[in-house]
Amino acid sequence: MNTREIIIKKLQNLTKVKFNEDSLLEELKIDSLDLAELIIEAEQAFDISIDDNKLNDVKTVKDVILLIENSN
Repeated sequence: MNTREIIIKKLQNLTKVKFNEDSLLEELKIDSLDLAELIIEAEQAFDISIDDNKLNDVKTVKDVILLIENSN
């Protein structure tokens, strides 16, 4: 599984709503706590560090994926 697939699988576990990469996290009922937990899991799984300030710019599924992929 690549990074993108792992992130999408984690997001699927957080929401019952079908989504694509352009879906807004807000529409998926993924709040800031859910996002923070996802980022912490990603930091541990991929041995990366993500600046908390960058989370403010994350609005879509694609934003989450790019943030994590670009932190590798």
